[in-house]
Amino acid sequence: MFALYVPGLPNAVARGGRYDHVGEAFGRARPATGFSLDLRELARLLPTAERKHSIRAPWGNAPELREKIADLRKAGEVVIQSMPGHDNVQDEFECDRVLVLEDGNWILKNLG
Repeated sequence: MFALYVPGLPNAVARGGRYDHVGEAFGRARPATGFSLDLRELARLLPTAERKHSIRAPWGNAPELREKIADLRKAGEVVIQSMPGHDNVQDEFECDRVLVLEDGNWILKNLG
């Protein structure tokens, strides 16, 4: 068995070992190893990145919408499409703009 600790973090970021006899409980004894990795603990080690502004867009297959999203992404924008039925869910991506259909055109509107 092992546990991997990193200076500055109180919990192990990885744990594992040999589990040779676990298979006996299932009728098939054989050599085994395994490990777990705590990605959240590891993420705490990363420097805080500056959040890039992003655009929330509705889900859809309309050619005009898909073209507008592709154009925005080609211009370096981050576009997050809301899954159907999740338009009112808390915005974990902290979008600062939204793509809306007005008078037959897809336009950007500031949020907030």
